[in-house]
Amino acid sequence: MSLMSLMSERLADGRPLRVGLIGAGKFASLFLAQARHLPTLHVAAIASEDVERAHTILALAMWPPAKAVARSLAEAFDSGGTWISDDHMAMLEQPGLDVVIEATNTPQAASNALAAMANDIHVVMASVEADSLVGPYLAQQARRRGVIYSLAYGDQPSLICEMVDWARACGFEIAAAGRGIAWKPGHETITPDQVWTHLGITPEQARAKDLDPRTATASLDGTRAALELASVCNATGLLPPEQGLGFPPCGTHDLPHVFRPTWEGGRLEGLGVVEAASCLEPDGRSVSGGLRWGVFATFTSPSPHTTMSFSEYGLLTDASGCYAARWRPHRLAGLEASLSVASVCLRGEHTGCPKEWIADVATIAKTNLAAGAVLDGIGGSAVRGVLVRAGQALAANCLPVSLAQGAVLRHPIAAGQTVTLADVELPPETSHLLEMRAAMVPAA
Repeated sequence: MSLMSLMSERLADGRPLRVGLIGAGKFASLFLAQARHLPTLHVAAIASEDVERAHTILALAMWPPAKAVARSLAEAFDSGGTWISDDHMAMLEQPGLDVVIEATNTPQAASNALAAMANDIHVVMASVEADSLVGPYLAQQARRRGVIYSLAYGDQPSLICEMVDWARACGFEIAAAGRGIAWKPGHETITPDQVWTHLGITPEQARAKDLDPRTATASLDGTRAALELASVCNATGLLPPEQGLGFPPCGTHDLPHVFRPTWEGGRLEGLGVVEAASCLEPDGRSVSGGLRWGVFATFTSPSPHTTMSFSEYGLLTDASGCYAARWRPHRLAGLEASLSVASVCLRGEHTGCPKEWIADVATIAKTNLAAGAVLDGIGGSAVRGVLVRAGQALAANCLPVSLAQGAVLRHPIAAGQTVTLADVELPPETSHLLEMRAAMVPAA
């Protein structure tokens, strides 16, 4: 409740929060659109391999052109302006930034996070491809350096973590926590050249909305949900379902009925798991009260006196009254990232942070793949990601889907088959990520 007062105090002291931004996608543009209305935030630098794209998102955010002409980070600090660079390491290796937002949506975001930490800069991670892959390692390194590593508020993982933390701090027991998704059978093989048809829009409409076909494909084929819920598991200790995400159709009015254990009439194998609620019926009809963009948690209490009060106090419950639900019907990715910046820098608190390696995202072939095929990774035509427990991934030697792009198959893989690390030749630039993952494996 005190973030705005803390921000006002910091501004009154003449010490704005110096922010570096890596990436120039939609998340970055939306963050910038709001940051320009927050005098406490000084976005001192933006790093993107595509400098023209960086200027484009500044224009979308209505950034004053005169504010984006700094020729160095030092000049940006002196002038209050913004330095645009294609060299993110040049930004990270210079002193003065308080926090970096990593929004490249690539696994290589992990290296950028480590470079920031090495210079005592806090990290807000908006690239779930990296966090789901090596988040526990990055969080450990942040603790060693005395800085904070945090998930980005406004993205589903952070919102789910907040909901879980609220329930546990109240003494409730989580039945399930998760996010909405537009899923139906057949979506697991969607490819980028089909995705706009599935979404009911034209390619022209997609371009006008600044939508990316690979991002949209990963959202529909289940990969994005798997990545985000892996991050949630690693931050909260909740478990992936043993058989993987079920994507049961469910509207908000049915949350406490569906997301309770099977022995109570629900769909859960047990308490304390993550799941995704589909806003589509198997035949494609929309679910009433679907939670397409939102997050939810269902919970219970061992105290009958407590559960008796759930419905009395306005919570939605199942027929027994013992399981209740809370949800948020929207996410505001990018628009709410300033809350993470303020929380990290002014309170010294993260807005979601990995604790241990609980879950992973394995790679599954979408179609029959030939020997020598080069995998196109997340949101592509060749593979998708599925949520598994970390122990299962280790035992099966699964190829993490975040490392799939550019991997070359050593032999044919049938559609629906799990791709293992032994099945592929990985690009040389992934070796350091494998080393980070090796450091996450518990000692025998």
